[in-house]
Amino acid sequence: MRGQLEGYNLERKRVLVIGGGTAGMASALDLVERGVEVFLIEKEKEIGGRAADYCCKATEKCNRCTACLVLQQKDKVMQEPLIHVLTSANVKDVTKNGRGFKATVARGEDDIALEVQAVIVATGFDPYDLKRRSEFAYGLEENVISGLELEKALKEKGSLTAAFGSGIKKIGFIQCVGSRDLSIGNGYCSRVCCMYAAKLAKIIRSELPDVEIDIFYMDFQSFGKGFSAFNQELRESDKIKFIRAIPSKIYGFPYDRLTVRYTDSLVGKPCEDKYDLIVLSLAITPSEGTQEIAQQLGIALDDYGFMAGRSAQETVATNQAGVFLAGVCQGPKDIPQTIGHAKAAAGQAYLYLNS
Repeated sequence: MRGQLEGYNLERKRVLVIGGGTAGMASALDLVERGVEVFLIEKEKEIGGRAADYCCKATEKCNRCTACLVLQQKDKVMQEPLIHVLTSANVKDVTKNGRGFKATVARGEDDIALEVQAVIVATGFDPYDLKRRSEFAYGLEENVISGLELEKALKEKGSLTAAFGSGIKKIGFIQCVGSRDLSIGNGYCSRVCCMYAAKLAKIIRSELPDVEIDIFYMDFQSFGKGFSAFNQELRESDKIKFIRAIPSKIYGFPYDRLTVRYTDSLVGKPCEDKYDLIVLSLAITPSEGTQEIAQQLGIALDDYGFMAGRSAQETVATNQAGVFLAGVCQGPKDIPQTIGHAKAAAGQAYLYLNS
């Protein structure tokens, strides 16, 4: 089946937003406030993206994780008549059509033809593929998990004990798994991992005041206002131990706990410690299909495979007129940075529509 999507106004300005995560939703909501009609394309069954699985990290006070903003966005998008949400859908083809664009969207067995005046790419990210790193025993040892898996477990179960049982006495967070690693071509910092791990450690400490928590790090990055003070509070008040080392091996057998082998760079000697749960902070990497979308739209990629803005200063506009970038598809960002970048993309798209 092939045809036009019913129910939209051919006289109104229209924008195609590819990706229904934090950035896509923020761009769409900003555009409809300006009277622009939006087609929001999401490959998954629901909009919201990865951040929709993040848990709230508030303890006795809000810790500004902003996970609640994503759920608020989702509700607003679903209630907005000017946003046409197409889930379980993929952009098969998008080409320049005069000053606008013609897109074909595959949804089930149907192909839907859309004509728009601008495109915002908000395809998000994929976590680093742990199959490439056997030394961390991910998939082999039950209690070696990713930070994203911990987020989801805490959100669904409500507590660490409910998710993993009462036998958790010592937890290790390992940073920079797949980030800042020239041996695999990922020489960049993922920017968000240190603070997300720190906030997860904070809520675990709030639930389990006696559990031991270690954070293995390369260089602890605390971007943003107030994060340095938050980091200091973790060390002093919450008694969370920071170990400057990247572990070289994790194994279970022949012990009943996880053994982590590492060299502490501050003391310069090899060490081993036992843990009940290991949490891996995975690199942010370009999402699957990034290269295909970039080729269709004729936009450039940077050295690491993220979509490239027009210049180092112009990270929203691309080398193609009418095509704009929003959020993590352009490079690692946290939720507030992603929303800000997405609103900037919507603003630039609106200026283009009216130029």
